[in-house]
Order: sequence, then C-alpha cells, then structure tokens
Amino acid sequence: RLAYCGFDVTIWLRSEDSKTRTQPKIDTLKKTYEEALKLMASDEGKIDSNWCRGLADRDDFDVDKCLEKVEVAYNSIKLEVDMAKAVEDADLVIESMAENEKDKIEFYKKLAPVLPEKTVVVTNSSTLLPSMFAKYTGRGEMYLSLHFANNIWKQNTAEVMAHDGTDKKYFDEIIEFANEIRMVALPVNKEKNGYLLNSMLVPFLLSAFDLMADGVSDPESID
Repeated sequence: RLAYCGFDVTIWLRSEDSKTRTQPKIDTLKKTYEEALKLMASDEGKIDSNWCRGLADRDDFDVDKCLEKVEVAYNSIKLEVDMAKAVEDADLVIESMAENEKDKIEFYKKLAPVLPEKTVVVTNSSTLLPSMFAKYTGRGEMYLSLHFANNIWKQNTAEVMAHDGTDKKYFDEIIEFANEIRMVALPVNKEKNGYLLNSMLVPFLLSAFDLMADGVSDPESID
C-alpha cells in the first residue's frame, strides 16, 4: 500500500532465504491489485462490495493510471537483509512480526542502535500493546501502534493507538500518514487489547460458539 501511494519501501528480512519466501508473496499481491482494478473497471466492479476504496475514488478512477501505479510500486520495493541499511534513511519503520512478545523485544533491541534520530516506529500488532515494547525502542515518545485491517486495498481501515509515553505530535503524524496512504484512520485514544476491530469481533465470534454449544442451531445456519 505504501509503495502504491508513492512512498519508498524497503522490507527488512532475516536472511537471504527469506527473500525466496517473500518475493512470491509480493508477486501474488501485485496480481491481486491488478485483478481488483480490472474488476473495478467493469460494470460488476462498480458494485459497492467489489469496489476497492483503498485503490481509487469513484469520481476520478482511471484504471490505466492505477495499473501503472501498481507496476511502479512492484518494481520499487527493495528487499534487504542488512538491518542498518534497511533503515538508514527511514522516516517510518513498521514492525509487523508475529504476535510473540519475546521475539518483538529482541527485534527492537537490535533495531534501536541503528535507527536514525528522525525515525518514528510503529507496531502493526493486533493484540499486543505498545507500552509492552516502548522502552526497548529507545524512543518511546516516537513509538505507537498502526494496525492495518486485512485486505487493506478493500477494507481500508487503520487503527492508530498510542501509549502513555507517546508524544501527541507523532500520534497526529501517524493519523495523517494513514490518511495519505488511502486508509481511514481510526484513533484509539486509550490502550486496549484488541483495539477497536478485534474488541468488537471477538464477542461476535464467541456468541456464535455459544449458540452452537447450547444447541440453539447448527453451525451452517449460525454462519
């Protein structure tokens, strides 16, 4: 999404082997964007459920220009295994590791010494709180959460959550940044496990389990 919106993007990977696993994912995402845009250019694509708000607005949609943006983005993304090189001129670092507290802490300990002074750091965690990791970043006032929804080309929401030590200046900057990359920025003004979306989704799912466990209906009907 960042590359599609014209930002320079470097993805840091743990090893050269990781590149062989990451590149196919980028290839698949490119194809997904292209197929979505071509669908949007058809009559069927103009239906609300098929329109990808994260890719274009209806009133000035130009499929050829958007496809060109996809191509430029695809060719501009850099893969880097040297952490210092990956972040040497970064304005923003987005950490999107699996939800493992220990692994995230180790990552931040390695990242902190090589970060430029200007760099803001965010976590894409969907459950863990930024206050759990702030002290390991070496810049707690410039650290917060930026959690993307799934399939952000279509479900273009981003939750922005600070911790008590986050400078509001950077909270506001990340809100603005989320809007710049065609996301609907959702401010989360107080730390909460699950943020907004998962805090509402989990009770919904548990209600479905309760209905099934109590024999109220069958799984297919509940679904």
